[in-house]
Formats: sequence, structure tokens, C-alpha cells
Amino acid sequence: MKIFQLIQKPQERGAELFASLLSEELKTKGHEVLLISLFEGKSQLPFSGRQIHFQRSLHKRLWDWKAWKSFAELVQYEKPDIIQANAADTLKFAVLSRLFFGWKVPIIFRNASLISAYISNFGVRKFNQFLLNQVEGIASVSKASQEDMNRAFPLKKPIYRVIPIGISPISKGLNSPNSKKKELVHIGGFTFEKNHFHLLELFEDLLQGDAEYHLKLIGDGPLLTQVKNEVLKRSLSKKVELTGAIKNPFSVISSNSILLLPSKIEGLPSVILEAMAYKIPVIAHGVGGIPEILKNGETGWCITPGDKLGFIQAIQEVSNLDPKTKDQILENAFKMVQERFALEKVTQQFEEFYESILHS
Repeated sequence: MKIFQLIQKPQERGAELFASLLSEELKTKGHEVLLISLFEGKSQLPFSGRQIHFQRSLHKRLWDWKAWKSFAELVQYEKPDIIQANAADTLKFAVLSRLFFGWKVPIIFRNASLISAYISNFGVRKFNQFLLNQVEGIASVSKASQEDMNRAFPLKKPIYRVIPIGISPISKGLNSPNSKKKELVHIGGFTFEKNHFHLLELFEDLLQGDAEYHLKLIGDGPLLTQVKNEVLKRSLSKKVELTGAIKNPFSVISSNSILLLPSKIEGLPSVILEAMAYKIPVIAHGVGGIPEILKNGETGWCITPGDKLGFIQAIQEVSNLDPKTKDQILENAFKMVQERFALEKVTQQFEEFYESILHS
């Protein structure tokens, strides 16, 4: 098959990174894949095949006739078998290009989050319902993501499939040895979904009972400056380290760290699966598809959103677990990732989905 993978822009965000890894695995399996980005971005994505960057301005995201036409010309020239639109503006871009310029290639939309959480305006909701009814297939990252879409939009046309995110095999453990500090880590973009201000609030309360904890915030994004200011405001500069974006964040955390993810909105974050593959314990809010993989005391710790005390108690519990119990939980999580979320297995599910769309 010849496959177009359409992404928002070259950036180290979950949807784009997974689309790149999926593209590489599809290429390895003998498919021809073009990774196409819409907007300007500086990141180097992990894909060795052909990349096309439209480098359009985000200011033109609502109406960009020139870009829609250019994409239509590319479709007509390359003749792909299928086009996968990976979250964000890629859905609107692909659908409007096809509607205005008449090409016929099937479109699959990758639903990577809880789409209803981003749409409150009635007009925007109806417009997105219209767009979703134009595509041939929708691949949701988790059962929660699919159920959310089903509740939000009465759709008739698309074929649904739940296909999780996949991660590449972890060939070796963490580079960093055990830290003498009680190290807590958050990995993710500095956006409202990731809930950094709540994290700082519960971390400050945690320190009241044990001043030995340290928090490392890894990532970049629009709220980074505000988070830095909040760290200063709370006098946490000696306890909180902001590293900025790091290409391989697990290379700078210790093997006795704990990953914290108190998000407001998630689909199924790959960072949790990566932590499990590295045998790092995970404590996260039970939003989106997270409860599907985090089972309390079995594969991790899943906390009711907003339960600050419960989150703090979970950190204290993990910190004081006896080694045998902790190792068993980490081994359970590791085996689950290998069995259900290996990139090769997930890629096969995408191949089968593409075939089902093409022969429907």
C-alpha cells in the first residue's frame, strides 16, 4: 500500500511521534509511506522515509485554499491508497481538500484523545460532526476515546476500530542509576491538559510531610513560563527542576523515580507505556484510556481526578513499598506492554484496518 500519514507539524508531541514510529514500522513492512506535516515546526521526527512539509502558517488554519489545492495535487500525483489524518487540524484539512477538489482516496481519522473535551461551542460541534461523517474510518486510541466520540457525535458513515498506541522495544534499561533523592518525574508538554499547576500544589503539600522529595518537569510548551513563575511563587526552586524538552527523557531519570501524570484530559499517553517498559512505577489520574491500563496495585496507581490527598498517599505508598511487591507490580506492567502495546503488533492492527476500509 501507499499510505499518507498527515500530521499537524513536526513536533515532539504524542500524536506526531506515534505517527512517525508507525510510519517507520509500515515502511519496514514494505509499504510506501509519506509523512506530511501541515504547519511550521522545527523538530526532527524519527522517520527515515519521505517527508513533505507544507510549512503553512497556523494563522491560516481556518481557511487555506492554497494548501488544500496543493495537497489535492499531491494526492493526484502520488495516488496513495489511503490517507490517515492524525488528530488536531488534519481532519479538517484532509476532508475540505477532498470536498473542494474531488479526489477519492479513503480517509482514516486517528482519534487520539477525548475530542468532546475540546468542543463546547454548538457550531463547532456540528462542524466537527460534519467532518467526521465524511471519513471512511476512525481509529480511536482507547475504548474511552471511542465511547466519548460516540456520545458526542451521532455518526453514520465511518467504520470504528480501537487501536492503541504502540511503542518500540526497549533494548536496555535506564542509563541513570538509583538516585539518592526521592525523585518524582513528569514528562509532557506544558499545556492545560497536563495540569502542572495542580501537580505543583500537591507536591508542595507532599513536602510538608517529607522534605526529601524532588520533582523533575521534562518538556516544553506554551505554559512553560507560567509554570516557572509558579515554582518561584511557591519557593520551590530548590525542589523542582525544569529541564526543557529532551529527546529521550528516560535517559535523564533515575531507576528509582516515580512517574506522575495528573492530567485533565488524555487519550492513552505513550509516556505511561514507556515508563512501564522501563519498569518505572506510574501514578496518574484516571482520565481517558488510563484506567484501561493502570490497575491499582497490579500495574500502577490510578487516582480519581482532583483527589489530591489520594494522589499524595499513592506517592507515599509507592515510596515505601517493599522491593518484592514493587518488583511484581512493575513486572506485571512490563508484561502487559509487551503483550498488548508492542509497535509491531499495533502496526499489524493498522494494516488490517486499512485493508478493511479498502475492501468495504
